Amino acid sequence: MPLKENGWERLVAAAAKRTEDGRRQLVPVLGSGFVTQAVLDAARSTPRGSGRRPKPVDWLELLRGVAADFGLARAATLIEADVPGQTTLLWDSMLTELAAERRHPTSRAAHKWEDELRRAVAERLADDRATERAAKPFVRSFLKLGWDDVVTFNFDSVLLGERARPEARASGPAARASIAATVSGGTIWFPHGHMTDPRSIVLGARAYGARVSAMGAAFDEHARVKPPRPSTRLATWVATVLERPLFFCGLSLTREEWTIWWLLAQRARYLARRPSTERPPVFVFVRRPAPEERLEMHGAFATLSRACELLGIDMLSFGDYGVGWRRLRRALDWG
Repeated sequence: MPLKENGWERLVAAAAKRTEDGRRQLVPVLGSGFVTQAVLDAARSTPRGSGRRPKPVDWLELLRGVAADFGLARAATLIEADVPGQTTLLWDSMLTELAAERRHPTSRAAHKWEDELRRAVAERLADDRATERAAKPFVRSFLKLGWDDVVTFNFDSVLLGERARPEARASGPAARASIAATVSGGTIWFPHGHMTDPRSIVLGARAYGARVSAMGAAFDEHARVKPPRPSTRLATWVATVLERPLFFCGLSLTREEWTIWWLLAQRARYLARRPSTERPPVFVFVRRPAPEERLEMHGAFATLSRACELLGIDMLSFGDYGVGWRRLRRALDWG
């Protein structure tokens, strides 16, 4: 099937552009859906009857497990009833439940419990070697496409080699907006932290607010650079996102993704005075909900559609994941 829609054609053109080093200018921005697809890809290639087939990681299942570990009956019930765009407040509900129950002789504030919950999340991710093994062929083929930069909002090590460990590349207020590792000659950025440093993990409204503060510092630092500003080998993921074409994949992009929407709005303002032909594009790879799906799914899709329209973002929508991923691989020349 030919790529007829303008959005897909623009993605093909953006994916073909290279940096001076011959690497792709386009920056993939990945979420948990990318890892899910990697594991599903491995499951399809595993012959039936050859043992247990790999299963995608369920983020809500992970939170449910953490809630069970800490005896959070109320939060576990709320997690069961989850709808799109609620995980941030679910996390805060877990913290307030712990703080309110006063499980120790002296009361512990919610932020004290938060450190323990983050460690629990990091431990569960570290124990999940099966997902890393299953995703490896898919990830390896993806990285061979020659990305100069990749941004992942996941906390896991699926995109990393065995010895790679993300570290802050900037100092001062922007440090938390510079956590990255070098893999296959490119940079993997971790805007929401990484499991090797549980304190860096962004979960809950308080952490989102603190991370936006670091992003603001990174934005100001880059904005102070005199034009023409560089677009590669930058000190923070914020500067990278401001200057380069972006492709979002595997992210729900609900309204609770405050860090992402804050930066996309800032990016639109930052680029507004450039001629439209010189503004690096943004693409969002997203599934359209089927008519019979729950109302919340349709509401989230409608909100995303309007947000993309307001910010000049290309939505690459599809009705079936299999069809969408085949089309994406063709657009990226990903055999």
